[in-house]
Amino acid sequence: MENKITSGIWFVFIGIVLLLHNLDIIDFNFWATLTYWPLLIVIVGINLMVQNRRFGGYIKIACNALFLGWIFYIGISTPGAHWTETLLNNRQVNIGDLDDGAPLTNEVKTSFDNTIQESRLEFNGGAGNFEIKAVEGDNLILAKAKDDKMGMTIQTSKQDGKQHVTINAKPTANSKKSGTVSLEIHPQTTWDFEFNYGAASINGDLSALRFRNLDINTGASSMDLTLGMPQVDVSYIAIVTGASKIHFRIPKDAAIQVEYTSMLSKNSFEGFATKEDGVARTANYEHADKKFNIDLDGAANTFVISRY
Repeated sequence: MENKITSGIWFVFIGIVLLLHNLDIIDFNFWATLTYWPLLIVIVGINLMVQNRRFGGYIKIACNALFLGWIFYIGISTPGAHWTETLLNNRQVNIGDLDDGAPLTNEVKTSFDNTIQESRLEFNGGAGNFEIKAVEGDNLILAKAKDDKMGMTIQTSKQDGKQHVTINAKPTANSKKSGTVSLEIHPQTTWDFEFNYGAASINGDLSALRFRNLDINTGASSMDLTLGMPQVDVSYIAIVTGASKIHFRIPKDAAIQVEYTSMLSKNSFEGFATKEDGVARTANYEHADKKFNIDLDGAANTFVISRY
């Protein structure tokens, strides 16, 4: 009888957690609970020791209930992450301090100043969908959440004639799961970009943007970006990720070098003349005045460069 009650407690617990998680009432971090799997051995040992003893059934029920209560606390109190982020232990992904104290809004922006020739954007976000495009207008940057699932804060400053913008995005209190953010960026300035994401879907057309640095640090993600011709002497692109699908569309005449130190990855580079020792180059790379230097670091990625 006690075994049936204990099994029933487990089934009820698992069913309720799955239901609440699927209904978006709680965000249960299943992966975090696996850290405590040795406690199962302890529970089994206690069950065996008290079997057929006086009050043994009550002890078994109490121990299992306490264990499941602890697991529930861990699951709802530990910030969620995609399982591949934890598996790959991608410590280089830094989504910044998202709890900066400022109230979250679904739209943030900063005005365009045509006297500023260089700008830097740091965008920190957890899991979610992020869309990037170039838009001329009154705003240097305009970020909009498409629903109430995501909120943002913005910080701006000017140093040495350069505009610095930091945007933090995270799920709002109304939703434990992530939504979609569109990011509109003014093309009439030279950019340094740093995008720090968790497990995300990132899509964008950067073909009109002039940039010197594009740093992308993510967990397991899907990335589809279109670039234009390089507009400075060297545009550096550094990608740190794991278990991601990456697709870059780059003009056929662009000069490109790709250095890749990724393990267990599948790479496909269209239109490259040399591919050896973790380095691939287009035929025009050495003599080009403007070029892309791409550095890919990570494991279990699929990286495709197609030309248009």
